[in-house]
Amino acid sequence: MTKQQLPKGFSRGAGFSRRSVLGLLGAAPAALALQSAFPGRALAAGGALNVYSWPNYFSNDSLANYARKSGVTPNITSYDSNETMFAKLNSPAGADFDIVIPSSSWIKQMADRGLLQEIDHNRLNFGSLDPALLNRDYDPGNKYSIPKDWGVLGVVYDPEAVGGEIKTWQDFLDAGARPGVSGKVRLSDSGWETIGMSLWTHGKDWNKATEAEIRAAGEEIKAFAKHVKTFAGLDPNQLANGSIVLAQTNQGTARAAIGLNPKLKFVVPGPMSELWVDNYAIPAKAPNLDQAYDFLAYQLEPDVQLSETQYIGFPAALAGLREKLPADTKNADLIFGGKDLDFSKLTSFVVDPATIGVYLEVQTEIQAAAGG
Repeated sequence: MTKQQLPKGFSRGAGFSRRSVLGLLGAAPAALALQSAFPGRALAAGGALNVYSWPNYFSNDSLANYARKSGVTPNITSYDSNETMFAKLNSPAGADFDIVIPSSSWIKQMADRGLLQEIDHNRLNFGSLDPALLNRDYDPGNKYSIPKDWGVLGVVYDPEAVGGEIKTWQDFLDAGARPGVSGKVRLSDSGWETIGMSLWTHGKDWNKATEAEIRAAGEEIKAFAKHVKTFAGLDPNQLANGSIVLAQTNQGTARAAIGLNPKLKFVVPGPMSELWVDNYAIPAKAPNLDQAYDFLAYQLEPDVQLSETQYIGFPAALAGLREKLPADTKNADLIFGGKDLDFSKLTSFVVDPATIGVYLEVQTEIQAAAGG
């Protein structure tokens, strides 16, 4: 599956239970186990560069060019959830990786547990990167992470079906309860994304919310859950054919749906919403450190970042990327979350052992209230 078919921030299956991951964090366990085994493969003996990554997350052309340039073919093993990645790096099997690509929400926990080493900024060109993606609250000074690409939590909807424009998360909740929309709504299966929209509506910070505030917000979403058709990954065809008319999703899935049905709209609602960033990071025990830096320096080259954007459908961290895309790129503004996206109104979730179990537990209750 492509990255577009695997929206960020959603549970995508793991070979470890949520209980085991929360145990590693020292957090209270959640009610449900994560689903299915991850599709990783064994590391090649003697491999000179071992990368642990989301599936299909590098352009084949770029990888081939790097192999020709360096004489080293990256050996890529895949995971399909941050939970799997985190637990793997906590195990002896995680010692063989040279590069890993965690999402912004997990950087702090990985660094706090000593799973990552500090980045040597003198060995890489950070000057080519978009300043808006640097020095974020999940990793001040980019001590442990280098932004690879990013996305936002937004809403794709049929204006005719929902009866108007969606501008805020309260608009989303109000529209979802209307006749003709109720039963055709999609919510994320991520606890912080579903509960987050209620917290933001009430002026709360999802990274500072207390257990009581998270549970209170969860009650609001549980009451809304009767209108929800699915929490599963969103197929753009569902939006194109009208079986879903209102959905939380990322801009990549929205762009695909709008390509099928141009009357659909995408918005990042106020007052706040999510910015997720997938990052390059170097594990603490990376055995091939020089090769890791060589590969990272290659990946940060502007031409490579442009190629990666065109391949995965999400924007790389290259400064001025929008102007570098081919003029005939269809719905190019949507790649960047819309023409007028305001980064000051975006926040990145940071996993906190004190509250992550609450988010997961309440999400289980929300999905049960919806009947699935």
